[in-house]
Amino acid sequence: MLRENRPTIHDVAREAGVSYQTVSRVLNNSPAVAPATRQRILHVMKKMGYQRNVAAQMLNTNRSYTIQVINLEGKFPFETPLPEAASKAGYTAIYAECTDATFAKTLNLAAARMVDGIFLYAPKLEIDDQALLDLCHGIPVVRRDYAPGSKITWVGYDQVRATELAVQHLLDLGHRQIAEVTGLLEAINPRLRHETCQKMLRRHGLELVASVAGDYFSHERAVKSGYEGMRELIESGQTFTAVIAGNDQMGIGALAALNEYGLRVPDDVSVVGFDNSYFSRFLIPPLTTVAFNFDLQSRLTFQFLFEHIENPDIEPHQHVLLPELIVRHSTRRLA
Repeated sequence: MLRENRPTIHDVAREAGVSYQTVSRVLNNSPAVAPATRQRILHVMKKMGYQRNVAAQMLNTNRSYTIQVINLEGKFPFETPLPEAASKAGYTAIYAECTDATFAKTLNLAAARMVDGIFLYAPKLEIDDQALLDLCHGIPVVRRDYAPGSKITWVGYDQVRATELAVQHLLDLGHRQIAEVTGLLEAINPRLRHETCQKMLRRHGLELVASVAGDYFSHERAVKSGYEGMRELIESGQTFTAVIAGNDQMGIGALAALNEYGLRVPDDVSVVGFDNSYFSRFLIPPLTTVAFNFDLQSRLTFQFLFEHIENPDIEPHQHVLLPELIVRHSTRRLA
């Protein structure tokens, strides 16, 4: 039995009583269609079982309406659902995880799919701008990273400012013996925080009591690193009154280790984290933290990527987001 021919855009237009150009505008999410007309066309599409011919669309428009989302050796802290964010702009998001060794191959596959843009999350990647653009084969790319020095478009939180907020808060409370359990120093953000912390303390004639590097690129590793790092600090025998944790999940591990050794927070040791994760206010005690709005960061990255796709001549721009200190009960003023 022969299959019936699939309905075409012209069939939909004829059934809905509109031109095929109007149907095309609806398919491409153009605002130049009246809401009632849009709803009528969508209803006809559903009734007829219309499915867009992607191959034909790509030939006609030289666009695939797909976005390649690449996670290069990072932990995706997204709150915005990727498919939803892309679909609102008329795109489909394809998600891929890769390593340094497979990064170029992943970009080659994205080019083979004829994706319209690349959303890149690469918290450890330090690369020459032209080298990255060459790897992307001319496809518009926007980084969801704090990448100081890069002139391509990126969206990231000011990690220097974030660290200054945490350290100054502790200094204002009278702390002079400060240690840290930080992230891997090969990653951009932890290294910048570590260096900024050292510089701030030295301006006050102080030094970090101790620094232990952990790994927060998965939830499990972050908690474990915070716990093991805090144990290492305690067992070193060095005296400290405050600890800066690499993120709130490392803070969970740090609080657990302090409790295990009979040290009270904040009476014996004050603790500061980063991120303002949803759980940080429910910890015992609630965690003082530097807040990043990851949802905003993701949405802006998508927005700028779509702008570059629609207008290839737009100038690259770097969008620096400013963090906020959230003071809770894990820090206290020294007597």
